[in-house]
Amino acid sequence: MAKGSIAKDTITKCILKVFDGSFVVDGKEIRIPFMENGELVQIKVALTCAKVNVEGGDAANAIAEGTPAFTDTNKEITPEEVQAVRDLIAQLNL
Repeated sequence: MAKGSIAKDTITKCILKVFDGSFVVDGKEIRIPFMENGELVQIKVALTCAKVNVEGGDAANAIAEGTPAFTDTNKEITPEEVQAVRDLIAQLNL
């Protein structure tokens, strides 16, 4: 199994669950449909595992502060979390 494959699978499932109508193309990229100015656009997302980890971002800060990072044991997104993301998207007019 390739490095990061479990993480990529978990993240892909989360994206597909959160964004209605999103789908995977050729097992390599995620497409997220979005209405922008009355026109349908698709945002492409490609996930790759970094060869070397770097410091930075909220995840690194959370780890430094002792907060557990996202792990494959924390895969399930609750309906409340999905709704919170949808509410945020609506508030940002995305």
